[in-house]
Amino acid sequence: MPGLVSFPCRLVCPAPPQPSPSSSSTDLTSPSGNTIFLALGASGQPLDKPYGWVKSLLSIFCFLCGCVFFASTRFIHPKARGTLMSSFIVQAICIVIAASLVQAHVVPEPIGVSNLGTEVNFIELVPLGFLAFQSGGQIVTSRVLGFNEVPTTVLTSVYCDIASDPNFFVKDNVKRNRRIAAAIAILSGGITGGWISRSSAGMSVSLWIAAAIKLSIAVSWSLWRPKSSVQI
Repeated sequence: MPGLVSFPCRLVCPAPPQPSPSSSSTDLTSPSGNTIFLALGASGQPLDKPYGWVKSLLSIFCFLCGCVFFASTRFIHPKARGTLMSSFIVQAICIVIAASLVQAHVVPEPIGVSNLGTEVNFIELVPLGFLAFQSGGQIVTSRVLGFNEVPTTVLTSVYCDIASDPNFFVKDNVKRNRRIAAAIAILSGGITGGWISRSSAGMSVSLWIAAAIKLSIAVSWSLWRPKSSVQI
């Protein structure tokens, strides 16, 4: 059950940020990418988005806050159904708040990827913070469940692990299967998010879909029949 539930997170992972690079100039789910954007900001780059480093800094900060917050579950039976369900409910609420802000036009809703010049609307930082915060919960949950070989955010190490796996052609290779399935899920989520961003539906629909998937995962934990050794 935990393994099956973990894969929808990979599908959701690219969905919120995919339609919004024109508005945020940052990758919500990649602290590595945001660190590079932050470093470029010291030299005033990118030239067309001089304040992009602010959004990257906020994304990193909120991601770290999310990791600290969700990691605190280690003190209250981290693998218990109630704990896992609560974690995904909080993640879903964060996405719902971001989606509501976009749908209510509190935050500008971009369509596709475009160049916005040097103008910056700092109200965009609000949903950005919520999305980065919940993203921290995703990776913490993956670690808690013991799926370190499966990515929830970036794929660099996964591609390396797939290519260098000496048992790649072995029939029963669970870790290989998880890595490949996770990469396909993230790719599928990115493609879906990209097409949604080009449609009239806009970014808010992508966020609502992500929130619905997170809520579905939360509900699935309540249906999971744990082993007798698992604390509930």
